[in-house]
Amino acid sequence: MILAVLENLSRTESLLNNLSEADFNLNDISVIYADIKQRNAVAKDVGPLKGAAPEKLAERLTKLGVSRENAEICRDAVIKGKVFVVMNIRPELNEVAEEMFRDQSALIVKG
Repeated sequence: MILAVLENLSRTESLLNNLSEADFNLNDISVIYADIKQRNAVAKDVGPLKGAAPEKLAERLTKLGVSRENAEICRDAVIKGKVFVVMNIRPELNEVAEEMFRDQSALIVKG
């Protein structure tokens, strides 16, 4: 699983386009952003955190095994206007996908 914080929806949209072009399944990706309407213009409510509200993000992440500290970092980033993206991925594709995240200046968060 990849957990990442991106600066804005524009970078997130570019990331999703790149992942789609590389044949990654966008249904394996959750995008959490404070403004749901704006998020919906860029990404569907799917993936491992489907239906997660920004204020409940830390709680949902800890249930997925993320440390409390890192879960709170992710929640706080969303509250401050950044975008949180989580992607279910097969381990052998992790390195390639992480590079695509870094190309969009994503901060990769470890569990």
